[in-house]
Amino acid sequence: MTIHSSILEEDREVWVYVPNSAGAERYPVMYLLDGKDFFHSITGMVGELSSIGRMPKMIVVGIMNKDRGADFTPTRSIFSRDGMVDPDFKNSGRGEKFISFLQKELIPYVESRYNTQPYRMYVGHSLGGLAVLHALVNHPALFNSYVAMDPSVWWDNHLIVKQAQEAFTQKDYVHKSLYYATSNTMEKGMDTVRVIKDTAYANGNVRNHFQFRGVLRKSKNLHWAWKFYPEENHSSVPLPSQYDGLRFIFKKYELGKDLQDTTITVAYIEDHYRSVSAMMQYTVLPSQGTVNWLGYISMGNKQFEKAYGFFKMNIDNYPSSPNVYDSMGDYYVERGNKKKAIEAFKKALTLQEIAETRKKLEMLQAKK
Repeated sequence: MTIHSSILEEDREVWVYVPNSAGAERYPVMYLLDGKDFFHSITGMVGELSSIGRMPKMIVVGIMNKDRGADFTPTRSIFSRDGMVDPDFKNSGRGEKFISFLQKELIPYVESRYNTQPYRMYVGHSLGGLAVLHALVNHPALFNSYVAMDPSVWWDNHLIVKQAQEAFTQKDYVHKSLYYATSNTMEKGMDTVRVIKDTAYANGNVRNHFQFRGVLRKSKNLHWAWKFYPEENHSSVPLPSQYDGLRFIFKKYELGKDLQDTTITVAYIEDHYRSVSAMMQYTVLPSQGTVNWLGYISMGNKQFEKAYGFFKMNIDNYPSSPNVYDSMGDYYVERGNKKKAIEAFKKALTLQEIAETRKKLEMLQAKK
């Protein structure tokens, strides 16, 4: 889709991925820079990881570029890292305008048209990674989590490093997460121990990233990870670091036990999702399918009290779902409580006519 930006004084194309889901489920949102380059890889990962419970389902907003040398640079400079004039930066320094576009136009546009949760992630590579760090350092309230892939921290005489040194020691970054990825652009024969004291221009990028890691170590409450990818260059590092970034940021989202683990209790599920809700800063309910599965596993193991607890949890969390009452009906059938089973199946059918549920009800009513 295309939206007009009064702030940028131009139309801007964005691609939007929305998870397949029924009902009015709401989702956190990822804002992805260089959307044309990374949209398909990141949405594939989000779809796969969320389908196996390792991260939440997310809306992904891929932002297309017109002049990334302008949008992603926070200050005016016409020089590349080598100190030479670079025509790509003739319009540089529009970074604050771009942030304003996100804050005042794009984010409100997305949140008014899609079912969103108040959790936002910001992802960028190279100059896009610089833009991500700029937001974290100078506008930390705008996003909850950040993925910076081989960010151009050299920009404007390492300005972002200096700003981060001050911000990370003064601002409280509680509930904020950063994944920082750096590729191997060192000369052959150079290693990560010597590069820190090395002065060669060719090794400058990696040296800069190690310096930023030192700044991160002084941050206040920021949940962060920094990773060096020895087998990847600047162009290849986005793919593995996208995956690693999602896994790091949402590590506490996934259950710590396999669903077949018979030690899982209702209290365990409740405690886990309290922690997940605290991490996401909004109420996250366990998925109906997961809890239903736990109920049937418990029932199959003759752990009837536990099974009832799981089925009741689903009814409490999803009272408008016919399936949760159908499952409770199965529970009562298993327990030999015909009256309660009929009540549960009837309740399910008041919400939606489902042939299988109707068949169960008629079979029960036919019995004497």
